[in-house]
Amino acid sequence: MGIRLQDIERLHLGLLGVVACAAYASGRLAPGSVLLGGAAMGANFWLLRQLAARLVTPGGRRPGAVLALMLAKFSILIGLVALLFWRVRIDPLAFGLGASLLLVACVIEALRRSPTPLHA
Repeated sequence: MGIRLQDIERLHLGLLGVVACAAYASGRLAPGSVLLGGAAMGANFWLLRQLAARLVTPGGRRPGAVLALMLAKFSILIGLVALLFWRVRIDPLAFGLGASLLLVACVIEALRRSPTPLHA
């Protein structure tokens, strides 16, 4: 059984909720910044999944258009994150923690779905 991207997204949301609650309870990190970082990465992952689906769909194989959309997506994401940091008071450490939770979700799902090695 392979890794399903929806499982990664679901785990990411769960981790994001737990970490945001822990940030709120501890008072050390801004939970809003954790949520913003997680939301930025979650939206980026979802858009990347949508673009990849268009690339591998038999009727939608237009790599030039997909690559242009990917470039636009990354440019918009970087622009929005820069605008957030410029205009909104964001805790950079909390934002980075929230953003890194997608990677944690990917690793957990990969470890959970990987076949167990046979011991001789």
